[in-house]
Amino acid sequence: MRYKVFFHRGAELGLKTKVAKGQAWLDNAGLHIEGPGGFTISSGDILEAELFRLHGLGRVIRIEYRGGRLFLSVVRLMIGQFALINFFATGTLQKQLAAIAKPR
Repeated sequence: MRYKVFFHRGAELGLKTKVAKGQAWLDNAGLHIEGPGGFTISSGDILEAELFRLHGLGRVIRIEYRGGRLFLSVVRLMIGQFALINFFATGTLQKQLAAIAKPR
């Protein structure tokens, strides 16, 4: 299943962080992100997928992988840097990612 997402590759995510909009999906190869600077993280490289609340506003997934950190959230609507987060779909994606994560 493809999810409409916002994502940010970097060490931190805050309210003023510029995020990119794209699509994400999971398959046997790993997590695919399609959008500006699209990329794929192989399933063997995913170390952890943790769910947290960003300033109490919405759910965000923090993915630790060999090569860095990715923040990801499923959105219903995104206009510029304003996003309405899909609470349940973000939780579902996090469970799928946590199932394939390989801790260090």
